[in-house]
Amino acid sequence: MALTFQILGPVRVCRDGRPLRLPAGRPTAMLVTLLLHAGVAVPVERLREELWAGPAPASAVANLRSHASQLRRLLAAPDEPARLHARHGGYRLRVAPGELDAAEFERLAAEGHAAWSTGAPDLAAPLLERALALWSAADPPPAYGPATAAAFDGLRERRAAAREAYAACRLDLGDRGSPTLLALLRAHLAEHPLREPAWALLMTAQCRAGDQAAALETYRAACRSLAGELGVAPGPELTDLYRTLRRHEARPAPAVDRPTAHARDRPTAPRPVPHELPCAAAPFVGRHAELARLRAALTATSGQPVTVAVYGMAGAGKSALGLRAAAEVLDAFPDGQLHLDLGGSVAGVPLSPVEVAARVLRSFRAASGGAERAGLAEARARVRSLLFGRRVLLVLDNVADPAQVDGLLPARGGCALLLTSRCPVPDGDARPLRLDPLPPDDGLALLRATAGDRRVDEEPEAASTVVALCEGLPLALRTAARRLAEGPHWTMARLARLLRDERYRLAETGLRPRLTASYRRLGWAAPVFRRLGGARTGPVTAELAAALTGVPAEDAARALDRLVAAQLAEPAGPGSYRIGELVRLYAAELAAAAEQPSGQTGAGVPSR
Repeated sequence: MALTFQILGPVRVCRDGRPLRLPAGRPTAMLVTLLLHAGVAVPVERLREELWAGPAPASAVANLRSHASQLRRLLAAPDEPARLHARHGGYRLRVAPGELDAAEFERLAAEGHAAWSTGAPDLAAPLLERALALWSAADPPPAYGPATAAAFDGLRERRAAAREAYAACRLDLGDRGSPTLLALLRAHLAEHPLREPAWALLMTAQCRAGDQAAALETYRAACRSLAGELGVAPGPELTDLYRTLRRHEARPAPAVDRPTAHARDRPTAPRPVPHELPCAAAPFVGRHAELARLRAALTATSGQPVTVAVYGMAGAGKSALGLRAAAEVLDAFPDGQLHLDLGGSVAGVPLSPVEVAARVLRSFRAASGGAERAGLAEARARVRSLLFGRRVLLVLDNVADPAQVDGLLPARGGCALLLTSRCPVPDGDARPLRLDPLPPDDGLALLRATAGDRRVDEEPEAASTVVALCEGLPLALRTAARRLAEGPHWTMARLARLLRDERYRLAETGLRPRLTASYRRLGWAAPVFRRLGGARTGPVTAELAAALTGVPAEDAARALDRLVAAQLAEPAGPGSYRIGELVRLYAAELAAAAEQPSGQTGAGVPSR
């Protein structure tokens, strides 16, 4: 019996074409999350984050078991293997090829883009049309959690690119501005009014239809949209198309993602200068030596691009340091300063390398709508052409993978690339800067800046305890200090007591989502990390890890190396490793979730 899943619109599950009755609320949200990660075990921790917008209740794991049971019954069929399984502390949903509309959309859109890029619009157009037909008129329902929301955002972005590619194919095939094509482009621009390639396509289609006045009015509408939302003028593609129409030249070709001349060849077109660095929203203390090193490295370009990388464990303040350093060297980069979060700090879906390149292009108002179609190599080449000979600072925050930032800098010019990440990212000849927690004095200074001098001075011992229990991590200190901002009834001593209690410490520091992002990079070493949650405070050796986990000592040593690479442990001498107390508490939570017997509530794994 055929089973199909539809999430590109209202969520539906059909068997043999007949819709099944879905349970309302979180069971359906759990189904959508599992469908977006079909074939992969989704950890209980991630499901908690996705299904509960705030802190999950103590009964969250029991609720997940109940939701899973509902979904199993819903999807069950005679003589068919079970669809939903408990695996490795999470749940995995089996989905066959062709059953999920989102996966079919991705496949058809990719094949369509590939056909178009090879100059075969006759093959590309029907593929893209079939991909777009999988979307219903209504958008998918609101997502509960960040990873689900990011996944749907990515799908919508790829739908937008597919629409533009389909329209360009239609024009390549001789469409004379048919009502169907014009309606498609108008509806697309109503949803995405800032996509310049779409405005260019609509102008081209109107010109093909013989309505030059409408094409000129479309250009003016594009100017209003871009100025109203972004405060910028159209880029050279739209501007050149407009000038062509004004000169009554021959009908233009489709103007989407065609190679553009270098800015020096267009002296009349203004060069956009983005200023994207955000204002600091949190106090910043200390880090004098680190700032001096970053300032020197960023300004020592000498006509050649430089890359500077900062790495360290979750919550160490890498982003804050990077933004402070960028602000201090701002005047050295008069051609623009970009800031982009690549998504590696929390458990979500990081930006793909081609999305990073497309985002840089959009910051300079360059054509980017078809970057996915053009391919990664071409998108990066466009970025390099754009940055050649310019002094631009690119702050790429929370790098999840070095592949996200490879190949962006040109061979010449004064550009600088400032990266922050959990793991070291190669940065040319210089060594990446490892950012350690704040020393106690700077930790107290940050607590003063966050909670006020009076509270620290009135209870100095409790304040020192808070800094120690937060392990000098700026994120943990700022998060914990918010309790003191809730009202005068909170004292530093009460905050210290709360942090001493291991049941609450991790939640009060705000580190759990960020540690989850590091944990998901462990792969096969994840079970070893979980078992280390039961180790006593103190150095960890491969022999101790082997005894706790039952794996060979060499495998345990390799697993500890992976923990170091993920910034969940650090070397403490030959053959010895240190795991911070906050990280140990997180590992203990995961171990409890993985080992809890079936039928109990609280942290645990789903029953099989």
